[in-house]
Amino acid sequence: MKKKRKTQLRAVIGIGNYKGGVGKTTTTLNLAMALHLQGYRVMIIDMDRQANLSSCTDWKPDMELNHYPTIYHVLCEDAPIPVYRSESGLYYCPSTSIMNKVDQQLPTMRNPAMKLTRALQKAPDDRTGEGITDWTTDFDFILIDSPVGPQVLIDNILIAVNAVLIPINLEGFALNGLQNYLAYIQEIRETENDELTNLGFLVSRRKANVRGQREAEEQLKQRYGKQVLPVAISEREAVAKSQREFTSVYSIANAGTPREEFTLLANEIIKRTKTLLQ
Repeated sequence: MKKKRKTQLRAVIGIGNYKGGVGKTTTTLNLAMALHLQGYRVMIIDMDRQANLSSCTDWKPDMELNHYPTIYHVLCEDAPIPVYRSESGLYYCPSTSIMNKVDQQLPTMRNPAMKLTRALQKAPDDRTGEGITDWTTDFDFILIDSPVGPQVLIDNILIAVNAVLIPINLEGFALNGLQNYLAYIQEIRETENDELTNLGFLVSRRKANVRGQREAEEQLKQRYGKQVLPVAISEREAVAKSQREFTSVYSIANAGTPREEFTLLANEIIKRTKTLLQ
């Protein structure tokens, strides 16, 4: 007998920031796993040419050589979004090294910023054999790992999603450019996607007892209030180890605190996406 599952897509969420090194991929993977462990069916889409998120799934380079479709084929060849299933239970669409061609190829096409949106309006390309046919009835969450650039990929994501989660690293110049990113989200909301919602800011890679970070976090909270999520992700060795081993913190021994933090993050995202139900 088939296991009963939820049947209404809560949100398509882009995890993004103009700044690199803020934990976008780490957040995407571990938030997805935290939601999955609570019984939700989660699809992750890797839009970053570095393909680090894909490396944390069952995707292997030889699959690309054997012509398995990737997000590149979706964007540049109008292929449906392929759905693979990792042994961890996450569903995924991989990125690939040939994404390096996207910034040259995609802008030459008609309506290049709408490619991902149109793909999500089509039936998935089910590579799992599970009979996946509809995004809204077969998944609860779709999480999209956003690159730093090129802009055409960021445009595709912001137009396609109905929510964005913004990880922030409080070190150095990490807060620089945040206003530009928020202004661009507002521009997309006004011109292309009036459903686009900012789920909030996630403080990531937080270091304990670092005065400059504490001050920056307080300034962030004073300026943005409840838009700053009440949970933060600490910089821990378990998180670094999970990155080295291309897996989530839920597969790492002695990772109690990071697991608890990402579980709390998942709970907050569940709460904040209730109003986004389609």
